Amino acid sequence: MELREYWSIIRRHWWLPAAITLVALIASTVVGVRGASAYKTDMRLAVSTIPTPDPNSVLYYDPTYYSNLDSEYLADDMSEFMTSRAFADEVKRELATSSTPYDVDIETIMNATRAKKTHRFIDITITTPTFDEGERLAGSVSRILNDKAHLAQYLQALTAYNTQMTIVTPPVTHRANTPLGLISEIALRTLIGLIVGIGVAFLVDYVDPSVRTRQEAEAVLQMPVLGEIPRPRSRRGAAA
Repeated sequence: MELREYWSIIRRHWWLPAAITLVALIASTVVGVRGASAYKTDMRLAVSTIPTPDPNSVLYYDPTYYSNLDSEYLADDMSEFMTSRAFADEVKRELATSSTPYDVDIETIMNATRAKKTHRFIDITITTPTFDEGERLAGSVSRILNDKAHLAQYLQALTAYNTQMTIVTPPVTHRANTPLGLISEIALRTLIGLIVGIGVAFLVDYVDPSVRTRQEAEAVLQMPVLGEIPRPRSRRGAAA
């Protein structure tokens, strides 16, 4: 098939690539600007246990080493707990009873909250569709983490050891993408929509049984075409 035949197929079904590209452009813009992950809120939590050796006992181990080891284990537990349904329920309850009540369902909190542990630090990322929601969720998470006695009902190690949890990087809410990154993402998704639209156009043309050209008629009938009826000229062309 020659290139001009490919082009004639695209011209014949031009509305398919145009429509799918337009839908991809609108959808990618909406998702990028107001999607579920349009904003990110980042914060960092440090978990540490302070060694409390008995001065009257003989030690056969390094209390500082084991304190650091306990801190890492506790950070593991905390990172898992912070993505659990129990923690999401705590956030929902705290937001509902705060000075400015805010209603959000548990599934949204669970899907929005991510925790990544690195040694004795936990990086918390909250993805939200709006700036205000990110600020509210992060504020609630901060207040809950500062209440060690309340969290001990889930992790008794918080009170069994002399544990400290410190928010070393306060919550910062920002766009998930930079303006350039957002434009690039929208352009890429729009380009994918164009490619899909062209593919659909070729598929529609392939399954269409209509005979449009002399070559197609000869291929179907296995006989030479002796004559063709030309397409009627437009009135403007006939007048000329």
